[in-house]
Amino acid sequence: MEGGNTRKKSSPLTLQQFVSITAPLLDLEKEAEISASISTGASRNVETAQKKGSTILNLKCVDAQTGLMGKTLLEFQSTKGDVLPAHKFGTHDVVVLKPNKADLGSPALGQGVVYRLKDSSITVAFDDVPEDGLNSSLRLEKVANEVTYRRMKDALIQLSKGVQKGPASDLIPVLFGERQPTVTKKNVTCTLFNSNLDHSQKDAISKALSSKNVFLLHGPPGTGKTTTVVEIILQEVKRGSKILACAASNIAVDNIVERLVPHR
Repeated sequence: MEGGNTRKKSSPLTLQQFVSITAPLLDLEKEAEISASISTGASRNVETAQKKGSTILNLKCVDAQTGLMGKTLLEFQSTKGDVLPAHKFGTHDVVVLKPNKADLGSPALGQGVVYRLKDSSITVAFDDVPEDGLNSSLRLEKVANEVTYRRMKDALIQLSKGVQKGPASDLIPVLFGERQPTVTKKNVTCTLFNSNLDHSQKDAISKALSSKNVFLLHGPPGTGKTTTVVEIILQEVKRGSKILACAASNIAVDNIVERLVPHR
């Protein structure tokens, strides 16, 4: 075919395209996580699960009320009448309700979301109330964290609404490829806090401080990226900036904080 070898340059996704594609994908991911955690729960020992905090055994339903949006709020307490065992349940967590002695692979009586937590009780909001089984001893199993997905959906909504004003108004068009990143015309020079940096690290710091929108510092493990980031943070603080440091793990953030401690 004539011209078959020519590649059409792909245009970047618009902000609205990104939101419309990502939102349903988040819903799919949430449903997949719930399904996976339910099937994982079916293959483990319930006593072990309670020790890990993902299951609460020996519960009784002590109250039922109608809550917001027509949901039914069921309150559970320990059959022994004391405080609940140590657990990792939190408000907005998705949970399933089962008979206490049901087989591991048995279907749930219902699925709900943790609405309220107290030392001696847990209240769960259900769309559909189980028709029977509530008068027997019960257990709750945690299957996924609703909060994570709700926050991501909220972030998408904010992204689609609030980019015309505020501190992100200049950054969003750059991140979505609608505008080129900008840098200051003058090279930024500064007195370094760490005098042991090599040439590439110093160059990266200078370019980062010169960038007005976004700067990417990239390199293999062990090449001094965190050391460089710490110096960039110190330099930005020195010139009056407010810094929010994020990372893919708590340990990575802790590492940055520990290196900043000597500088108060």
